[in-house]
Amino acid sequence: MSPSYPLPYSRGLNCSWRFTAPAGQAIEITFGVVNLDEANPISGDCTDTLRVFDGSSSIRPFCGDGPGWPRTPTRFLSVSNQLTVRMETDNVDGGGTGFLASYRQVAPRTEHIVAIGVEPPAIIMFDRFRTQGVTPIPLNRVSVRPSAVGFDPIDMVFYYTDIGSPHIGRIENNGGGHEIIVDQGISDPLGIVVGYLTGLVYWTDADRNELSVSRLDGSFRKILIPDGSGCTSPQGIELSSDQLHLFWTCQDRIERAKADGTERMTLVSERLTATALAIDHENELLYWTNVNRGIIERINLDGSGRESIGGHEVFAQSHGFIVEDGVLFWSDPVEKRLLFAPLDISSVRYVAQGVPRAMEGLYYYKSDRLIAEKHQCSNDICSQLCFPDGSGFSCDEVTPLISDCPNDITNSTERSSMIFWEEPTAVARSTGETPTQLPYGSRSHAPGSLFFVGTTRVTYRFTDDVGNTAECAFSIVLDLFIPTTTPRTTSKAPTQPQTTRARPLTTKVSSPMTQSPTTQPQPSTTDNLSPFEEIFNEYSLYVIIGASVIVLAVIIATIVCIACCCGWCVCTRRRNGRENHITNDYVMDNVGPTPPPSYQPGTNNPGYYDQEVYAGDDSSTYYSKANF
Repeated sequence: MSPSYPLPYSRGLNCSWRFTAPAGQAIEITFGVVNLDEANPISGDCTDTLRVFDGSSSIRPFCGDGPGWPRTPTRFLSVSNQLTVRMETDNVDGGGTGFLASYRQVAPRTEHIVAIGVEPPAIIMFDRFRTQGVTPIPLNRVSVRPSAVGFDPIDMVFYYTDIGSPHIGRIENNGGGHEIIVDQGISDPLGIVVGYLTGLVYWTDADRNELSVSRLDGSFRKILIPDGSGCTSPQGIELSSDQLHLFWTCQDRIERAKADGTERMTLVSERLTATALAIDHENELLYWTNVNRGIIERINLDGSGRESIGGHEVFAQSHGFIVEDGVLFWSDPVEKRLLFAPLDISSVRYVAQGVPRAMEGLYYYKSDRLIAEKHQCSNDICSQLCFPDGSGFSCDEVTPLISDCPNDITNSTERSSMIFWEEPTAVARSTGETPTQLPYGSRSHAPGSLFFVGTTRVTYRFTDDVGNTAECAFSIVLDLFIPTTTPRTTSKAPTQPQTTRARPLTTKVSSPMTQSPTTQPQPSTTDNLSPFEEIFNEYSLYVIIGASVIVLAVIIATIVCIACCCGWCVCTRRRNGRENHITNDYVMDNVGPTPPPSYQPGTNNPGYYDQEVYAGDDSSTYYSKANF
């Protein structure tokens, strides 16, 4: 306690108190009463001061109810194992009664109030015991305009919403592992809460009028409250301490449902325009800001006992809103400040003001809060979504449900075959209570495709509107077909009727419930055939057709040749006749008298050839007219 407490303290004091704990421990000091002169009760500026030193670092001086929250009583927790308190007063009369404090040795811990920074995007933390800002975690690598923040204290990961480039993202508390987990089927996500017990993240989408949930990595998403269900522009969202119930704001009401979206009900619907929600987990009360009326209201978690606890002009523009240790915290992005007040709103103070960026969504972190060591709903309990039900956990599957996925298809072929099957179908299960038909998004092969010897994997992929996928896969197995041959025996085997093995060309396969038998090679009845005979039996039809084509081609070629030869002869004789004026048909027998010099071709010369016949290059040979 201060000198002379509870009497007024003296002027001109400079007193110090030093506390030391064993290594690895911390010191917590609680000021139950602080009554020093202060010049400005709102800003906390002081004329007489108390100053706390954590090791060698100083915490901002105070004179009223302290810079931490709640301010009465004011608590400080050292980071090192040493803590020093110093009291300084001026020389002006009129001092207060001083202070009364207690201290104890505790395990180290941290308490932070976390805000989402807008300009530039970042996660900002303020130390609960010092109101000093911790180094921000930047989000501008992928974020454009963040809006709300949540936290998984098991994995130490922050989750946030972004309305500038709509997505749900997450980042580790050390700044690593920044990634987008949801960016499909999302438009205006304004609220977020993490169900760390079951490993789920919930968010609202004001533009799509939806409330969704997924696993912490963004997989297995389900729309719990779909568009058209009566909730317009949902924003604030909270989970009860046991994470059994979900609470959210609509434009004109506050609703509640079980964590899986069932047993939905309206808690408040009159004289209400709520945007932000907060739960007092210690007292099981639900708080909200009624922005139209500029007041804070609360209600029991079952919907009973609605009451107003007070109003202030700053509530009309509040965004982030939380309740912790009997203190209300909210952000004012317009004035770039973070404020707090006791539950009776008897005074409004600043945690921070004039910060270099606007702040919105809030979260309160306490390192000593009792939590489970791991997410209670692991993959060995539920394969997809897992919800607490009061006595354990219930599972929900949200990926597309596939029907009539074919079994593996097996056949034999010499080289390749066309394979047919009935295509699978699916229904979407993530967009409401009624499943809807879903066409496949992609497939690797179509029915009737040509498959070759070997094993080929056929896949169908179905994707719903929010990105959940399911796959149907089966194999086409084609074995190599080799005709069976046996050595030819020396003894003549009795004549047996022979059949020809038919090659399977196509196979049609239906679904497993209606699958037709596949074509299989029939056993051969031929025995004692040489390889040549086997080949002849196999390809006899082709040989006959080929031979017929060759014979026909030869016949046609012969006819063409004869016709061409005859035509050539006639053409030649006509050419010769034109040159030697032959007009009749002759037999060349090399007989007849040599025409006298008086012979004149083309004239009537009795006893001599009527016309001259040319033969040879010298035109000296003449022939007689046959049978003329």
